[in-house]
Amino acid sequence: MDEVAAGGADFFHLDVMDYLVKPITFDRFFKAASKARDYHRLVSQAADSSKAPAAADYFFIKCEYKYEKIYFEDILYVQGLENYVTIHTRKGKYITLLYLKNVEDNLDPRLFIRVHKSFIVSIARIDAIENNDIIIQSTRIPISRNYRDDVIERVINKNLWKKHGES
Repeated sequence: MDEVAAGGADFFHLDVMDYLVKPITFDRFFKAASKARDYHRLVSQAADSSKAPAAADYFFIKCEYKYEKIYFEDILYVQGLENYVTIHTRKGKYITLLYLKNVEDNLDPRLFIRVHKSFIVSIARIDAIENNDIIIQSTRIPISRNYRDDVIERVINKNLWKKHGES
């Protein structure tokens, strides 16, 4: 027992919560295992509760006198008009007093892309690209020269199927 007492300080630094001395009875083993299991559950619960909550899949904007809930997945494109933006969704369009830059900063850049000084589009909602226009449903959205290379790289090149040997 003196060895255990002398080594107690070492056990503390190693985060040891229990120890078993031979011969081991089943009851003693079960008590030590239960203590370890309970400690593990407690630590796991604390870690789970400290994780940041998942990002919301929606946001609210003020339209005149009410707050409208908009789901990111419903957005087709956003059009900037000086001090206002119009958010075009599958359900309709919403006009709010925001700058396009504010909207862009709050959209996931993996899902949305700026294509013009006045337009941001949902990459998933692009139906076609023809010349210098993006087509979403029946709407044509211009691609400006400043954003064209980024649009081609992120939207087309990553997902373009080619014949074998074609570059």
